[in-house]
Formats: sequence, C-alpha cells, structure tokens
Amino acid sequence: MLSARFDRLKDGEDGWKMLVDAGVLAIPFDENYGGMGLGPQDAFPVLEALGERAIALPYLETVLLSGLLLQKAGGEHAGHWLPLIGSGNARLAAAWIDDEASPVTAIRTGDGWRLTGRKLLSVGAAEADAIIVMARYNDEIVTFIVPPAQIEMQSYPTIDGRTAADLQFDDLNASDSHRLEVDRLMWDEIVDIGTAAVISEAAAIMARLVNDTRDYCQQRKQFEAPIASFQAVQHRLVDMHIAARQAAAAANLAAGALSHDNDARIKAISAAKVATADAARFVGQNAVQLHGGMGMTEELAISALFKRLTIIENEFGSREDHLVHYMT
Repeated sequence: MLSARFDRLKDGEDGWKMLVDAGVLAIPFDENYGGMGLGPQDAFPVLEALGERAIALPYLETVLLSGLLLQKAGGEHAGHWLPLIGSGNARLAAAWIDDEASPVTAIRTGDGWRLTGRKLLSVGAAEADAIIVMARYNDEIVTFIVPPAQIEMQSYPTIDGRTAADLQFDDLNASDSHRLEVDRLMWDEIVDIGTAAVISEAAAIMARLVNDTRDYCQQRKQFEAPIASFQAVQHRLVDMHIAARQAAAAANLAAGALSHDNDARIKAISAAKVATADAARFVGQNAVQLHGGMGMTEELAISALFKRLTIIENEFGSREDHLVHYMT
C-alpha cells in the first residue's frame, strides 16, 4: 500500500502532502506527541520508497534527525514541534557539520548564549521552520533550536536534487529557552540512526538499479541480439545482483544494531557503511556503463539514482571514516 501511494509521489509540496496522507511523518514519535510509538527503523521503508523513485524530500532531516533529537530532548520544544512535524505543518533541519576553520562555539553571557562560527551542508535548512544547531562549549556540546531568519545562510543545490546550506553565525544571541537538553551521546545516536537510514535507502536504490539494468540489457541490441545474451554482460549483471544483496544484508545489520549499546552500535553501523559504499560504487557505475549514453541522461532514472548513491557514499561519513571507526 505504501509503495502504491509513492508511485504517484512528486517532489515539493504535493509530495509532502502525500507523506501526510500516508500517515508516515509521525512513525517514530511517541504517542504522547501524536506519533505511532514505533522505532526509527520502522520509518526506513519510507526512505527506501523515496530513494528507489529518486524523489528528493527532507523526510530524513525532518523526521529521523531533527524529530528524534527533539524527542530525546523532551520539554516544551518537543511538545510544540513534534505534533507539527507529524501533521505535516513544519519541517526542521539539523546543523552539526562544522567548518573546521571556524567551528560553531557557544559563549555564556549574562542572560543567555552567543553563537559564533560556521556550519556546512545542512540539508533542508533553507526551507526549514527551525534549525537545530550543535555548538561547542568548552569541552562539552550544547544544542539550540534557532529560527532560520536569525541565521545568515548560503543555500545551494546538491547533485541528488536536494538543497543544502552553509550557515554563518556572527555572534547570534540565543536565550536559555532556545537550548535543548541534548548531549554528545544523543547526537552520536541520532547520527547513527541517519547513517543506518541512508544505508537502507542505498540498498533499495541498488535493487532498482539491478532490475532496471537487467531489463534494459534485454532490450538493447548489438549484432542483432540483446546484449543480455552476451556472457560477459550476464556475468556483470550477476555481480551487480550479488553486490546489491550484500548491501541489503548490510542494511539489516545496521538497522538491527540501533538497539545495541554504544560501542557495538558504532562498530556494526560503520561496518555496514563500508560495505554499502563499496557496493554502491560498483552497482552504480556498472548500471550507468551497461546503459551506455542513456545512463547519463535525465530521460531514465538511472542518472538520478546514481547521483543519490554517490551522495550516500560520503553522507554521515566516508568509507575511510567508518573504516577507522570500525578498527579503533
């Protein structure tokens, strides 16, 4: 039923309205916030459905990142924003990636806080109703929810059809009422949820790429025969299928690891991200190659799916980052 709805899904407001009609915006929220009380992994099929259809909507950023972070924080902000997110009347974005040359720091003032620095690659920030910002305070992490109008931002399109923004904080004043009770461990858990989510999305994208490439090879002819009849192409398709199945297994590993303790969760998700990055590059590149010139056009979904896989390969940490996490 979910897939049938999403077959009609479009980008933009119409697409978001269909997510509202499908009742999927409040899947992981507690019932006292108007949610379904399910786990974050129960929302992954939504990302899978969006991903395999190359539909760019900020479901991950609004629901699984910002929404779950607010739920962990609790308090008045959670009570205000979570019902709005669940009903489709608000979108939020999270900003946690620092510009290494100018990380966002918080300074305690007499009646509040002052934020200075720069955040990078906040997806959905330009369209958000509020932005959750991580800042450094001495050796600690402090978190604030800030109206976008107070932040200087430079937005830009990403290659996978989304919109990201770099955020500049020039002595932005924030009161204690803007602060969320969120520590570093909570942020780590939310980032792991996001990582597991895009791993599941990537597995769904790869499954579609394998199916679409197989079907195209049965139609495309050379020497008056479908190229799917050539042994070399058959071997390539089999290798793609194996890689996609490995990615699906990695997605199951990552989703299951969300219930583990901190160290076991981090290692399992990092291992899954490394396996997914390898599979994504192999499946994506071979799908484009076997489609020939058609694989780089916008006429087919192959190009958009390949671009999304390219983003996922480095989203929430690169292959090399996660390999280091796993080994240490």
